Amino acid sequence: MASLTFLSVVSVVGLVLIPVLVLQPNLIHVQVSIRHGLAGALYIIICVLGVSAVFYPAKCKSSLGKSQNPLTQASKSSVQIRGHHPDCHNYSANRIKVGGQVVCAACSGLFIGAVVVFIGTVLHFFVGLEIVWSNIWLLVLGEICILLGLAQIKFAGYVKMFINVIFVVGSFVTLVETDSLGGSILIDLYVLGLIVFMLWFRILLSEWNNERICQTCQLCFH
Repeated sequence: MASLTFLSVVSVVGLVLIPVLVLQPNLIHVQVSIRHGLAGALYIIICVLGVSAVFYPAKCKSSLGKSQNPLTQASKSSVQIRGHHPDCHNYSANRIKVGGQVVCAACSGLFIGAVVVFIGTVLHFFVGLEIVWSNIWLLVLGEICILLGLAQIKFAGYVKMFINVIFVVGSFVTLVETDSLGGSILIDLYVLGLIVFMLWFRILLSEWNNERICQTCQLCFH
């Protein structure tokens, strides 16, 4: 728990630094001709990897050493997994029904958000369409959306799904505003790195919450 608190502080400080760097770009201003396209390309790679994690959670598990399913081999073999989670009423908040199929609410939100921002990234960074205007308050709004996404473990069902969409869209707005206002490849790379960190931290929070649910319940271990 102490490590999660520390990472939460790191996340907030990391986000607070972005407006500071953007408002004083001369501190680390490095202009590169391909800056705009490079930022867009790297963000697309992040989106593609995120979508891959939604469709291939098992591969994600082997890569990260973690899974949305906290049950071990010592648990009941009869326990079924639905929507990346044990088929237990304690996990009902983590699932939604789409077309009669049970799916993970969080992963669905991340997928929808990734598709939306993928289109937005192509239009903004490569087509040249100004889909958002340069404004420091929009940057702050994007950061608030990212922080709200970290709190998605407190929500349930379709609200959880929507919060995860907001998380991804917030990262896109943050990058676009940083790129427009800062004009520095180093600031762009900093934000991209922070986005990856926030995504990892969000997964870590989900893992912690799932383990807490199973430790409290214990029904599958008896």
